[in-house]
Amino acid sequence: MLFFYPQFIRTFVDLPGHLSLLIHAWNGCNMRCYGCHNYDELIAKKPKGHLTSDQTIRRIEACSDMFDAVIFSGGEFLINEAIAIEDFLRHVRRIFRGKIIIFTNGSFPRKLQRILANNWVDGVHIDLKLPLHCLDPEDNPDLFEAIIGTVPSKRFCQDILDSVEIVIRHNSSLSQVRTVRYPLLSNEYFERIQEYVNELIRKHSSNVPYYINPFQMPS
Repeated sequence: MLFFYPQFIRTFVDLPGHLSLLIHAWNGCNMRCYGCHNYDELIAKKPKGHLTSDQTIRRIEACSDMFDAVIFSGGEFLINEAIAIEDFLRHVRRIFRGKIIIFTNGSFPRKLQRILANNWVDGVHIDLKLPLHCLDPEDNPDLFEAIIGTVPSKRFCQDILDSVEIVIRHNSSLSQVRTVRYPLLSNEYFERIQEYVNELIRKHSSNVPYYINPFQMPS
């Protein structure tokens, strides 16, 4: 069973060119990122009046003429069981004619690959928070702890890199790879991330854009 935050957000910003409905899943997260805007309401505690999958689908269907895209965020949307995610997205696809987007930290590549292969979403916005291709968590524990709130395994880091490549290879015009410009990091970190992403874009002849987004502390 999936649970969702009851306050949906209409936004022009998160998917340029579309009026989107941003829906946050209440499902926790396997990261505790520096400056997370959703931690207090969506990760640390269960929101009051949360919605079930069925209630969320009914609400989308009831107001679907008011927007042309729906975005599922978190927490980490893909942290839930694969069968629950797939059943939910299939149902949304049946009742909604617009675009379906998910936001993810990339730590579940097998779920992501299956979702894209079955056309259950139209695009993915994936975060690459550190140059994981050239950083060893065992050698840089303080850095990982400061940025993502945990010291991950090498397998965890590789999963994220695999997910980034999956998104770039899929090459949807609605997807993007992005990095927050954390003030704790020097420009060298962002340059290394951009070089890595650009290399994958060239490898797969992809048009998926890469963005470095400004850091904003939660209010």
